[in-house]
Amino acid sequence: MQTPLWAPSQQQDTSFLDIRDYLAVLKRRRLLIVLACAVFVALSVVYTFTQTKIYTSTAQILVQEPIQAAASVSGSTQPVNLDNETALMLSDDVAKAAALALKSNLSPQALIKKVEVTTPANADVLQVHFSDPNPSASADGAMAFARGYLDYKTNQAQAELDQKKKNLNDAAAALKAAGDQAGAAAIQAQIAPLLVTIVDPGTIIVPASVPTSPTSPNLIMNIALALFLGLFVGVIGAYIRERMDDRLRGRHDLEEVMGTPVMTMIPTVTSWRDKAAAYLITLEAPRSPTAEAYRTLRTSILVSAAERGMKTLMVVSAVAGEGKSTTAANLAVVLAQADKRVVLISADLRRPRLHQFFGMQSERGLSEVLEGDRRPWESLRSGLVDNLWVMSSGKVSDHPTELLQSPAMQELIAEQREVVDFIIIDCPPVLAVADALVVAPLVDGVLYVADANATPRGAVIQARAQLDQVGAVMLGAVLNNVDTGSSGYAFYGQHPDLKSSPNGNGRHAAAPNKGTVWEQLRKDRSPN
Repeated sequence: MQTPLWAPSQQQDTSFLDIRDYLAVLKRRRLLIVLACAVFVALSVVYTFTQTKIYTSTAQILVQEPIQAAASVSGSTQPVNLDNETALMLSDDVAKAAALALKSNLSPQALIKKVEVTTPANADVLQVHFSDPNPSASADGAMAFARGYLDYKTNQAQAELDQKKKNLNDAAAALKAAGDQAGAAAIQAQIAPLLVTIVDPGTIIVPASVPTSPTSPNLIMNIALALFLGLFVGVIGAYIRERMDDRLRGRHDLEEVMGTPVMTMIPTVTSWRDKAAAYLITLEAPRSPTAEAYRTLRTSILVSAAERGMKTLMVVSAVAGEGKSTTAANLAVVLAQADKRVVLISADLRRPRLHQFFGMQSERGLSEVLEGDRRPWESLRSGLVDNLWVMSSGKVSDHPTELLQSPAMQELIAEQREVVDFIIIDCPPVLAVADALVVAPLVDGVLYVADANATPRGAVIQARAQLDQVGAVMLGAVLNNVDTGSSGYAFYGQHPDLKSSPNGNGRHAAAPNKGTVWEQLRKDRSPN
């Protein structure tokens, strides 16, 4: 099987395309990401303002060996171990001393939970941080722990020094009693430096001050953390949502799933707010980007018609609401504007809508023709432009599939082929009923319409499979309702809000309703 020209090369480097696909997912799901960030930020703000404000005050202590001077005499100088000093600061003994100084009813363990000790690099300094809802209490707490630590170290060193003096005195007395005066004198020489040794475990170099602003909760930090978490959750959620979403992901996705080229992408009509009301953009805003997209579709149709000798075209979609009737109506208008004689037939005999685009009633249409109640020319009415005739669906039939499959339908299409350039047939959705499947073998080509924002990929696959089963000739696809911002769709020199037409109101003058339009077509038809 020959690879179609529109198919992407299997050997091309897709790494850059993959990155663009990932970025496209984030762009499509940006509302989810923004919502996740907004929720997390809102929660963080609520949390911040509902929490009790905590104030932290810090006292800094320069730490040293309390009896360093005496130790140096004996030649056994020892450096300060800040890990030990930190553990001592957070001990029950220091906490008990701080509790007495603060006259606090809290237990030593409860007070310790309010304290944090840090040690700056390359400095024998302890930083004592005390946190409390009361600013003054935080400063008092930091100073109480700092003083409690120094008092404990002082008492501990003084007791050690006194014990050493006592031991030396006892040894000297024992030697003296033994008659060893020289030994006693030597010991007394060791006692002399201890008598002048001053116990100094350190000093408070930066006293704690009363803080003026709380340290927690930190609104800015909480918001920053919330933004990070919201972004993380939003991105993960976006990719999960994308993975679970079965909708089409752009032009290339439709081409891959449908197996047919996309002839054009129809931008979203922002001015069409009431989707239930028919809106013929090619007449209402002929210079808009959307109208230009229909003219691009017309060019593709004309090229295909010239190559294949195609005259009859069926417009379908997988499910309802994808824009098939809109596409059929606008395509018929732009073909007629290109001096092509066009007959537009509404073959939706269940929920007809095509006639609304032309301000017509659905009476005396296709149903009556197929049932033999009217001749074709009696059901044809002039469209809103020259060269365009519209056949509405007529009454809602009880047996629409049988009517569309009848010989009368084949005769109608065959008869019209002789007098017009194009026959465009608007059929019901493929997956809803069998109507389109019985019409597909009767036409030269099928134009498939999909909605860029709503069509499920699975529906496209199933619709294509059913059309293939009846031997439908797939002409191409139309991707409808495309977001121009996300698709990169651009137009040169188009003005969406500018309406221009021969009669100045956005509509072309309708051809007069000739009583026997079909007879007139036969008379006016000139050989190609």
